Amino acid sequence: MRKFNGNLSLMPVADLIQWADNSKRSGTLILNQQERQKKIYLQDGKIIFIWSNCEGEHFGNFLKDQSHISQDELDKAFSDSEFLGLPFIGYLLSEKIFTREELEEILKKAAEVVLISALKLDTGVFEFADDLPAFVSNSPIRLNSIQILFESLRCYDEGTHEDRLAAEMVLREIHEQIEQGNFELPPIPDVMMQLAEKMDDPAISIDEIIECITDQILVSKILRICNSPFYGQPGKISSLKEAVVLIGLKSLMSIVSVHAMSSFSPRNGTEIKKILQHCLVCGMIARQVTRNMGGNYELAFICGLLHDIGKTILLDMLGDYMLPSETREKLIEENHAEVGYLLAQKWNFTSEIKDVIRYHHTPEKSVEFFSLVEVINLSNAMVDKNCTPEDIKEMTFASIELSLISLNSLLEEVDKLDYDAGEIVGLL
Repeated sequence: MRKFNGNLSLMPVADLIQWADNSKRSGTLILNQQERQKKIYLQDGKIIFIWSNCEGEHFGNFLKDQSHISQDELDKAFSDSEFLGLPFIGYLLSEKIFTREELEEILKKAAEVVLISALKLDTGVFEFADDLPAFVSNSPIRLNSIQILFESLRCYDEGTHEDRLAAEMVLREIHEQIEQGNFELPPIPDVMMQLAEKMDDPAISIDEIIECITDQILVSKILRICNSPFYGQPGKISSLKEAVVLIGLKSLMSIVSVHAMSSFSPRNGTEIKKILQHCLVCGMIARQVTRNMGGNYELAFICGLLHDIGKTILLDMLGDYMLPSETREKLIEENHAEVGYLLAQKWNFTSEIKDVIRYHHTPEKSVEFFSLVEVINLSNAMVDKNCTPEDIKEMTFASIELSLISLNSLLEEVDKLDYDAGEIVGLL
């Protein structure tokens, strides 16, 4: 069996289908992007079957939607066809469970849905193997691949145009709300207000500080952070007072802020936890990077922890709009820094934190705290599990001496830090 593979950013799905048709290829085209996988089975360049693990793209669902066949009947048909060594579609036809016209129409519809989805894969990898499993080989139904591709491209272009118009409308509305201040930022949580008032008193004691923290989930998170390998304590921290002494009052306030954001939008709870998990890892990396450079590593930790708070606000705002996930993600990515900055102003964060939140993707725009913003920009890049030392070395920094930073060892720790952060925010 021969195989070849490549990157979908270099050879898109449309090109692969045309190549298979022109060369009358027989085999299996496998498309992978993270956990999503699609398989297009071709014989002599024609589409004979499709498979996908994505929601709404299972072939069995298309069969059930077009008939009264049950899942048990489908499972039995597949089992019988496998036992007899017949292609699944051929068995359905021979047993008169479906007519040829019905099967051709169902396969065509399924193939178009899977292809429209596949056309969106501008990243990921493909593999073509000149091998066909028995359950599809020599299928009696063969679709014109180019015709299916053109119809899928037409639907994809129409859908993309509609998505773009919807995104532009939503973006205009959100920009207007931001510019006019006509959207609800969450009020500063009571516990943060109490802590801020007490921390302003130079004569306040730690005991009086920790009296404000009555939320047991918050206490648990503070202790877990202190006892994580990230802090490298030789003994176990078992009391809140010990934890506050270890992490300091400013770090305490940032952890409390993140905890407050985790319950801001219940309808997007899992997504918000993922953002907070990312922020915690970014803070941990920023702390170590700054420590290597001999800077204020606790401030770097706080800034890393808070840099993406704008994403939580936008998640809640966009919950009122029916948008494709890709469009929503783009809107959040392009606007979270400015929205986070507005929240930071309302919550009276320090100038350093506000600057980091606003410019962590564009450090060149920062003036007063340029070096700190560059550290968070670097740490944010390093959180990506696919990041390599070479990727970092290709980035341009004006205030960071990379030779001072243990890049390799830090990047090797990302998976472990990510797991620890996941446990702390309650995601894992």
